[in-house]
Amino acid sequence: MKFSKIISYLLHPILMPIIVLYIGINNVDYLYLIFHNYSNNLYVIILTFTMVLPLISSILFVKSGRVESLEMRKKEERRGPLFVSALIMIIGFLFFYYPIAKLSVHLSAIYISSIILLFFAFLITKRWKISLHMLGIGGATGAFIALNYIFGGIYYFVVLFFFLSGLLAFSRLDQKAHNASQVYVGFVLGCVFQSLFIVYYSSIISTISILRSSIASLL
Repeated sequence: MKFSKIISYLLHPILMPIIVLYIGINNVDYLYLIFHNYSNNLYVIILTFTMVLPLISSILFVKSGRVESLEMRKKEERRGPLFVSALIMIIGFLFFYYPIAKLSVHLSAIYISSIILLFFAFLITKRWKISLHMLGIGGATGAFIALNYIFGGIYYFVVLFFFLSGLLAFSRLDQKAHNASQVYVGFVLGCVFQSLFIVYYSSIISTISILRSSIASLL
């Protein structure tokens, strides 16, 4: 098997949520203190709703003939699995948030931003075959940038994931799975959106609450 293919498997987007959660809990002191007693529950929830169930749904798409293979080389094949995966993650958020993740807005922000990225991919894929691999690792890199900005101490994971992103970009181009713009836009969108969303999540929620209160007072 080619080296680039191995890299694509090892850094598959379906693996990014559990990688981010594991590194975050075990390397950010604040998250470790809050969640180390609940980490196994969180891992099971994340594995179930971001990996196992989305993978099963993708296999069913293949079995039904709507998708040729799990690689989904044609952009037209990706919209169904992306949409179903996003719905599965929305359902999973109920298990993720109550009563564990509500202890930290940061984990909630990571989860919600991942769902939004899936919907971005769903919408973009109608017109353009953006790299889901680069969107995934870009989101993971953005999450580490945000966590390092908020808590500090994990800059080495930021550096590591920038390196891995470059390696993955080379792999996707080497396999001719995407052109350069699809690879670079995927990474930039994932990285920028997820880092900003996590950093400003509390402000976003506060603004929404104020707007809801203002609207309610007018009714």
